[in-house]
Amino acid sequence: MKFNFTDILRAPRIGFSAKKIWVATLGLLIGTAFYSILTYCAYLTCFDWNWISIWQTYKFIPVPIIGETSFAWYNWALWIVGLALFAGVNFISIGAISKLTIEQLRGDEFYEITDAVKYSMKQWKAVMLSPLVLIIFIASLLVVGFVCGLIGRIPYAGQLFAGMFFIPVAFGAIFIVYLGIVLLVSLIIGPSIAGSSESDVFDTLFEVFSCLNDQTWRLLLWEILVGVFAVIGTLVLGWIVKQGLVLMQWGCGFWAGPRGWWDIIWTRGICYLPAIPTIDWIEKIVSRVAPVLIIAPPTWSAGNWAEIIGGFLVGMSFYGILFFVLAYGISIWSAGQTLIYTVLVKMKDEKNLLEKIEEEFEEEKIEEEITEKKVEEPKEEEKHDKDKEKEKKH
Repeated sequence: MKFNFTDILRAPRIGFSAKKIWVATLGLLIGTAFYSILTYCAYLTCFDWNWISIWQTYKFIPVPIIGETSFAWYNWALWIVGLALFAGVNFISIGAISKLTIEQLRGDEFYEITDAVKYSMKQWKAVMLSPLVLIIFIASLLVVGFVCGLIGRIPYAGQLFAGMFFIPVAFGAIFIVYLGIVLLVSLIIGPSIAGSSESDVFDTLFEVFSCLNDQTWRLLLWEILVGVFAVIGTLVLGWIVKQGLVLMQWGCGFWAGPRGWWDIIWTRGICYLPAIPTIDWIEKIVSRVAPVLIIAPPTWSAGNWAEIIGGFLVGMSFYGILFFVLAYGISIWSAGQTLIYTVLVKMKDEKNLLEKIEEEFEEEKIEEEITEKKVEEPKEEEKHDKDKEKEKKH
């Protein structure tokens, strides 16, 4: 690595890895499963919905819309928990991808996926609790502001209190805005910090503050660049996959025969996909790059039991392909975050994260040498004692 801007340009290439994409795909699959289960529960606890209506509207991934979906507070709470689980699982997968990336940059191309996932799961506190600590601190400051407003309701004394402590309260509000920015940065780069270095909650927060304060413009510009790379990579891969599926649909249907079995299972497979929001610009983008023909037919095509099962398998395959396309964007994003953090640490702290493996190797070598010396010392003492015994006999 050159430890400058040019290293960030390598994010799409480093992210294009079967291991990294597989980890991201698993994260999306498991996270979506948690999210869908809890969101279905949120809809089912609302009297306006049942299983059939949820399925007909959203299929496997229901998405409530704030301002349009009529939920009670406990419905929204269930949905938020599902969303948090989805984010948490994907944060762990991003941490695992960062671990794979840092080991690759150190020269270990064969670092195991299971080891990376285990490492990231071991670092879950740094990944999950770092933003949670910031959220609790922000909430505490907001409560202080609410209390100050409550004190202001006291006649005369409250108004005097508000005037006297206006500046501290104003600076507290500004500090909350700053902490909000830190929270956003921790959500963006925090999982990669935990995945690429052995850091606890405090260390992760310290690195987030340090990167934001010491390398503000580099962090901002490089994050935008990595985000653009992730979006472009996802769109390009989605377009390529879609063209391949269009070719597959034409090729398999060329000699399918007059019965139309291929059209039936293809159409039924598309019916399993969630509906796209009826917004023109979203429909245009999705229709160009999504890995299927997107617009689901209004009704299910009739077929025999084999065609029904085949349509279900095709539909599940569409979900797998969709997760694969999105996983490449996540892989680019995670690899980019690792590169950004590695370069920024070198710039601000003169610390090379890639030398860690050499340090560990040297420590292990020293320990082995000490152990060998301890084993050899008793042998030398035994030889010396034997020599003394021989001298006595003579």
